[in-house]
Amino acid sequence: MISALARSFSVITIAIVLTACSSAGDDAVKEAGSRENSFPGAKNPGSDFSETSTGDTSNANGLARNEVRITVEVPEHMAPEGPLSRRNLHLVQPDSVRVYKTDQNLRALSSVDVTTRTDDDGFNIIGFPNGQPLGPDVLIEVSYQGQTIRAFATDNDRDIKVNPFSEYLVIEGLGGYTELQFEQAMACVNSTDSTNLCINKYIWSTLADQVQDFEIDIPDNTGFNSAVALLGQRADFARYVSEMAKIILITPADTSTISGDSVNMNTVFHGLELGITGTGTSGPGRWGIRRSAEERVEVNGVGYVYPGLSMSSLGAFGITATFLASDIPYQRATLTQFSAANSVYLGPDNWDINSHATTAVPGSIKNDTQLLAGLSVLQTITNKNSAKIIGWTRNPYRLDALVVGGKDDPQALVSGYFSAGRSLELKADNGGYQRGDQLEEYFVSIFDLSFTKSDDFQISTLSSNYNVISFSTQLGDPVTPFRTESMLGTWSGSGGSFTQTASAEEINRSANGTVTSASPNRDGPANVSNQTSQLSDGDKNTGRLSLDSSAIGQVGASQPDGSLLAFNLDNPVNGDGVLIALKAGNQPPEADRNYRLQGTIVGLNDDKQILQHIDGGQLSIGTAGDATVSLAGFEVTQTVSTQMLERPHALTTTTDADLTFTFTSGATPQLVMTKTGGASPYLQGFVSEDGSLLMLQIRERLPSGDEYLGLLIGVLEAP
Repeated sequence: MISALARSFSVITIAIVLTACSSAGDDAVKEAGSRENSFPGAKNPGSDFSETSTGDTSNANGLARNEVRITVEVPEHMAPEGPLSRRNLHLVQPDSVRVYKTDQNLRALSSVDVTTRTDDDGFNIIGFPNGQPLGPDVLIEVSYQGQTIRAFATDNDRDIKVNPFSEYLVIEGLGGYTELQFEQAMACVNSTDSTNLCINKYIWSTLADQVQDFEIDIPDNTGFNSAVALLGQRADFARYVSEMAKIILITPADTSTISGDSVNMNTVFHGLELGITGTGTSGPGRWGIRRSAEERVEVNGVGYVYPGLSMSSLGAFGITATFLASDIPYQRATLTQFSAANSVYLGPDNWDINSHATTAVPGSIKNDTQLLAGLSVLQTITNKNSAKIIGWTRNPYRLDALVVGGKDDPQALVSGYFSAGRSLELKADNGGYQRGDQLEEYFVSIFDLSFTKSDDFQISTLSSNYNVISFSTQLGDPVTPFRTESMLGTWSGSGGSFTQTASAEEINRSANGTVTSASPNRDGPANVSNQTSQLSDGDKNTGRLSLDSSAIGQVGASQPDGSLLAFNLDNPVNGDGVLIALKAGNQPPEADRNYRLQGTIVGLNDDKQILQHIDGGQLSIGTAGDATVSLAGFEVTQTVSTQMLERPHALTTTTDADLTFTFTSGATPQLVMTKTGGASPYLQGFVSEDGSLLMLQIRERLPSGDEYLGLLIGVLEAP
């Protein structure tokens, strides 16, 4: 596990990270492989495993200012004897290297002034006397066995990987621009007006580096072009590239930063995962749950790490941007299905506390309320003192969050995102760790709600009635090993003492594999109290809360004014999940408005288990009691009978143009949307007082027998 100090997300730490960005990843990697034939020498960028880095282990040692190192990696089919790097790629020495300016048509327009040398390990070093490029207009092109491979000269860590990932970015990222978009991107990169610098000018150097963080293996016997095409089939990777490339196109007039120096937040984090144990495409399937937790640590005595995020408006690299960093300890439980006949399960298994800790990265706020950024997650290690040390790595994710209160008074960040990852067996080696066999691969759909800390939060702030919605999963019951539930209801009362009136929808898989559904009642007491934080300057009530429901304590948080709360559920009734309480509004959403949709959906039938993450969906409210919804995002599917896992593919956008829309003030729920001819609501939920936020339960039963249930968050788009 990363130490509490190494994971600190204080403003001071972020500033230190920023000043050190030019040398990030300068640590030398351990020697592996051997130099022979046309293969480079001893330094293998993929064998080390460090908690203080992302998966893209860097090899930037010994570089002078404005120099970059070229690391060429090809599929096994092209160099079976080459030293093995990460993602089943092999290191090679290129036959030739050239550098040139390009445009969105990927033409070689002109040469670039560079210096070249070869280091002691056989790697090519390129120097840029006029400074390392920042934009996507300079390509490094290598040739190996007649295959041309390209990468951008801009890259944060200066160890430029030239491989199928970089080639995909060149083709689909830059090659996806129109001529006007390319001009916009370069205008942002080249902006020099000190009073109006483009906040997003470093997006391409970040993106060129982050595509190398993705843990996607290239299979044996895959040609280079087939490897590039394979990456395009991974919806999470392809969408990350396309959406990140769009951020630089946002005009400076539409971007801004938070007001003030910093905002520190409490976080409620919940992830539902579906994956597979071992390697390959078939094997025991595994559901998993992640929920934020507090972690006890020993730093100058006993202390705690509480789930949190910080935003800081900092000047670095000549611009002022909103920098983000997070540290979220989480608990994990899993259920493994060892039999295709649905009769043998292992679990629930409870794992050591792990951490979701992100690197400090710049983000930008669009239209005052939409925070956009691409985040990489630091690797972690558990079971350090055991016979089976485990390393955990995660793919980058794109944050598209609602800034509640806007940039001038940020009260909360509300977001959902998707990330894949894997666990690896690690081998201790001279005080460090080397990657071993893959233990599992997992795909996680996440809700992440962070609330600005209060100086002295008073429970009396919670003086209103609330609408409540939840999404949770229970693992390992002997009768129904897998059950997922979404609850809708109200809290009536004040001062933290509430009566919950609620009902739920659930779908489950019984031990014999049968999929059933139910609608349980969830009435009862709900009492909220302060969860005091132990801080370096004393014990304080910062807005962290405890929810006592049916005598079960569950930790959550509130924004300072008490209008939005969230809790992690952890009890034998609901299972593990998230509950969101929203101050009851009395006005319907405005007509002719669109909402961006994010969220998690579970799908079950007798032979399938499905995890969907909604990213880029849209709900449109009409003017005559009508609404339309489009769902888009990612889907992971496992077939029970064959135990085959289908990795993330694009969730086909489905548009339902015939939804009947109703709103009833004070009702449970307020919003109800039913498909034409449907016997039950398709979407139902609540709206915030200002209309900027929707919380929606989605429920669908298909004639095929498929059952779907989930939670969607709708964020109002600017008109």
